[in-house]
Amino acid sequence: MSTTEEARPEGLRARKRRRTENAIESSAVQLALELGVEHVTVDAICERADISRSTFFNYFPSRDDAIVGRAIDIPDGEAAFAVLDSTPDDLPLGLFRLLFAAIGHRSVNADIARDRGRLVAEQYEAGRLMMISILESGYQLDAVAVAWLRAHPEHAKLDSPQRESALALALVHGAMTAQMAEWTAGSGDVSADESDFLRIAADFRRLLGANAA
Repeated sequence: MSTTEEARPEGLRARKRRRTENAIESSAVQLALELGVEHVTVDAICERADISRSTFFNYFPSRDDAIVGRAIDIPDGEAAFAVLDSTPDDLPLGLFRLLFAAIGHRSVNADIARDRGRLVAEQYEAGRLMMISILESGYQLDAVAVAWLRAHPEHAKLDSPQRESALALALVHGAMTAQMAEWTAGSGDVSADESDFLRIAADFRRLLGANAA
């Protein structure tokens, strides 16, 4: 795998799925902005997105997941280790790859992300729900990273796998947060390119006074 991993082009089926997913999420977030999170129903989301209830639940397990984004189900075991093995000397990059491998695509919908940012700023309940979703995914990533470091101590940079995992995840989260401002400046689906992560990681090193090369 190359240093900068390029996402494969999406096929027709994947593009259709992304359009439906975007329609559901956009409808859910817009309704939450208009009515308040607590007043949004699955039926209202389905009506606005022009889909059936069965289609909704094929994409999202609950109303809350459609509004703030579902927790990402991180693979474990050999599947996860194979992703981390692709960049054994750079755990943060491996976790970034694993995160998007779990999502199944490298697209961020700028309009939905922008509206979710506004929703979280305006409504406490939306922020609480989003934090729960982020924490659920973070716990899974942490467990995988700790297990991988224990299985491959030759790649560890710190004595404690737990500390190394926590710091790597903090860097990934920080990079995603920093890059979100650029991703949401666009419109529609924008690519969460790996080069964005590498550039921000280099900025972190510069801030710490380390050699960015």
